[in-house]
Order: sequence, then structure tokens, then C-alpha cells
Amino acid sequence: MFEERAAPSGLEAAISRIWFLEMAPLRPFEKILPMPFAHLIVNLSDPYRVYDRAGEASIVPDSFVSGLQWGYLVIESPARIRHIGVEFSPTGLGTFAPDLAGGSSDRVQGAGGLLPGVESFAADARDIDDGNEALVALDSYLRGLSRHPLDSVAAAAVALIHSDTERPISVVAEQLSISQDELVERFRRATGSTPKRHARIVRFHRFIDAVHAGAGPPDWAQLAVAAGYYDQPHVIREFRAFSGWTPAQYYRLVAKHGADAAHFVPLDQAPTQASP
Repeated sequence: MFEERAAPSGLEAAISRIWFLEMAPLRPFEKILPMPFAHLIVNLSDPYRVYDRAGEASIVPDSFVSGLQWGYLVIESPARIRHIGVEFSPTGLGTFAPDLAGGSSDRVQGAGGLLPGVESFAADARDIDDGNEALVALDSYLRGLSRHPLDSVAAAAVALIHSDTERPISVVAEQLSISQDELVERFRRATGSTPKRHARIVRFHRFIDAVHAGAGPPDWAQLAVAAGYYDQPHVIREFRAFSGWTPAQYYRLVAKHGADAAHFVPLDQAPTQASP
């Protein structure tokens, strides 16, 4: 069962969407590729485990946040997936949890010390059986959170990057009438990432979507040019950096499951060590 809603009214600048999901996992493990969004997950099932690049596992708290990731994550799903999720805009999570945005955002961590009352909300949500009712409760919880002002410069930089990932960061700074150093600093404080890295993640995320947009096998060279990559070696370097696979290895895995697995790739086992 999957139910999705747009952002709660009044929170559109900070939140892209909210959802409720209940399903059996396709495979025991899942590799989550980096995305230009941050997330809150309120788990209503058994615990997840997250694996580091050395293959070491740790249990994730019932409510956890994932900032703008710079690389892939590998998780072990519970036998029955049942959770509520929030997708934040790149600058959105920082309005609720500024310590996360400006600090170690590129990891999964418990939400309890970042979002007031989230643990109590998670405990109450476990007793809700209906997906729609769960989303109503989530909407109410999010509206009740205090928020910090949105950095309008960082938000404007995000919009410029998303409109053209090939736009030089120096040009973004010039268009916003600030120095490049100030742009980088404000962007990092607001999102936990840098403008250049964010542009790379946005480009990679869109490229992944384009891979599965056609009816047949992808034309890698054509997709590379359309996405703004210099050539196929550039694509391969970015793929390895962000997924641990070559494009061909990735496509063989995802083709078994369809486009729904494009960014959440099912795996039969967790990697035992970091990929090159």
C-alpha cells in the first residue's frame, strides 16, 4: 500500500511530499543512490540496518533523518516495510533542524535530537492502521514544529542549479550578487552540501531517471550528452563515485525490477567492502 500527498499547506518551500508505505521488500537489502533531497523516515515496523562502506552494520533508530547524501547507502529492510516518509527540499530540512544541515548531513542519524517530539509521534503512529490517517497525523506533526528562517540566497542558488546543472558556480554567485566564497558558505550552512557537489548529484539523479525513460536498452552516449556529461568516461567516473557500479552493471541489476527500483536498487546481500 502506498499513499502520497503534496507538502502540507504553508510548508511547500521546505517539503516536497509526504507518503505512507507498506509492502514486502523485493530483496533483503537495498542500495539507495544519492538524491538531491533530504528525508525523514518514521519506521512503524521492525528496525532497519544501515551498512557502511566496510560492510559493518548498525541498527537505525525508529525515526531517522538522511541529509543530502554524497554517496550510496546500503540498508537491510525489515521483513515487512511499514513507514511514513517526508521528502524535504535541499534547504528545507535546515529550517526544521539547522544543526543537521550545517553539520554532518551526509549520514543517517536518529531524528530524536533534531526534531522535537518525533519519538512520541513515532510511538503514537505505530497504533495507526490506516495510511490516510497516518498522513493526517504526520501533517499535523509537521505543522506544529517550529521553523527557522529559510536562507533565501541558498534557496535561490538551489533553483539556479536545478535549472541548469552545467551553470558554473562562479556564475551562480554573480547572478546572486555575492562572492563565490560567501555562496559556498551559505549553501553549506543551509543544506550541508556544497553547490558544486549538489549540481553533480542533481545531474546524476536526472541521468538515472533518463536511463529508464525509454522502452529499450539505453543509448549511453546520447544520454551522457543530454545530461551534460563530457563523454562516456565522465559518466563512468560519476557512476562509480555515486553508486559503486559501472552504468552497465547498474542497468543489469535494475532491469530485473523495473524503473521503480531506479534509485532504490534491490540486493540479495550487502556489500562486504567499499566498491571502487
